[in-house]
Amino acid sequence: MKPMHFTLRSVSQCGCRLGTLTFPKRGSNEENREIQTPICMIYTKKGSAPWLSVDMLKKIEKLPPIANMHLSSLVDYMEAVNKFQQGIAKFTALEDFLVYISVQDMGVDVPSGYNTTAGTAVWNKGGKKLIDPELFVKCQESFQPTFYQALSDSDTDKNSGKKRATKAVDRTLNFLDDVLDLHKKSERLREVGVFGSVVGGFCKQERIRSARETAARDVDGYVIEGFLAQNEKCKDFNVGDIKNLCDEMFQILPEEKPRLMHAVWSPDRVVLALELGIDIFDSCYPWLVTEHGKALVFSFSFDKNPENDKEHNLTEGFEISLKDKSMMEDFRAPLPGCSCYTCRSFTRSYIHHLLNTSELLASVLLMIHNFHHYFEFFEALRSSLKTDQFMKIKALILQQIPQDKQEESQVVETSDKMNQNL
Repeated sequence: MKPMHFTLRSVSQCGCRLGTLTFPKRGSNEENREIQTPICMIYTKKGSAPWLSVDMLKKIEKLPPIANMHLSSLVDYMEAVNKFQQGIAKFTALEDFLVYISVQDMGVDVPSGYNTTAGTAVWNKGGKKLIDPELFVKCQESFQPTFYQALSDSDTDKNSGKKRATKAVDRTLNFLDDVLDLHKKSERLREVGVFGSVVGGFCKQERIRSARETAARDVDGYVIEGFLAQNEKCKDFNVGDIKNLCDEMFQILPEEKPRLMHAVWSPDRVVLALELGIDIFDSCYPWLVTEHGKALVFSFSFDKNPENDKEHNLTEGFEISLKDKSMMEDFRAPLPGCSCYTCRSFTRSYIHHLLNTSELLASVLLMIHNFHHYFEFFEALRSSLKTDQFMKIKALILQQIPQDKQEESQVVETSDKMNQNL
């Protein structure tokens, strides 16, 4: 029996995909779990939701059933979890959630230039650690995730040349073959899924080769990566830059397998990536917003008349800074009308005070709200696709892009028009 199955329900005219991920039961007391896509996963730090206890996390509405953990932050705990013998989900008190383990954490900067033919470099507080396929699979055996991203070399960006792109594809395919071979020999990984990475920088020839070769392997899904070096510049990632390359890749990759992509997914990037055909997203964006003392305030109420939607100020953009002096005497909720615990119980003024006095509670309250708002956004996206109203929510989101960041959506729209003319 396959560890997971993806059913593609529909593809809209604009390219968005509606699907269902099915995970067979693992124990006698469990049932099959079905998850509707597109979906975002819960972002974690060392296996826990940032700033939140498990009990507080579970009180957030529309909570995704998949937790995204990162090998880079977990590798030092491999021996402890292995002795525990019950997997990383139970170890971190997230046994009610499915667990996906990626190689890197998109929320942190990763030094470039340290991957080799022997393995991939990951970084944590202990410094650099080179992960080879054998150590990598041992980690997965200890952690027992629901599915994981195979080892890869995604350290490329727009400035990487063809030689570097070729090297990235060669390494990633070699890693994938070694990981799959060890995975098949492991009794502990029989019910664990594997996602292969499609890499190649911005080199069309290498992207196509990577897609074709990865599609020929026995994987359960695909991670689309290698478009951006993981540093501060990746926060300005432009979806429009990768549209044509994604079109080429997705003509090769089988439709019946899910596509996952890691990035700092602001709302405008999410709607544009959905049109590319991405199914699974991470949620490091709400955490980064929280770390900057900001609250998400963008509207996604596509079924409301904007003139009657008094809960949202469409001129505020996607987020507001509660550190700003203007918040000192603002006694409204962070987002008026929001049903989360933070917005029902506290004001902008109070959180402004907490931030200025460096109180831990500020991050807790902001994390609750930002997760809540982001997860409800994905619920609205699925609803819009089911009712054929995606273009309404897309227009509403793009309307709220700050003036200095509108170039990205214009690039995508221009590309769409050119393709239609062809």
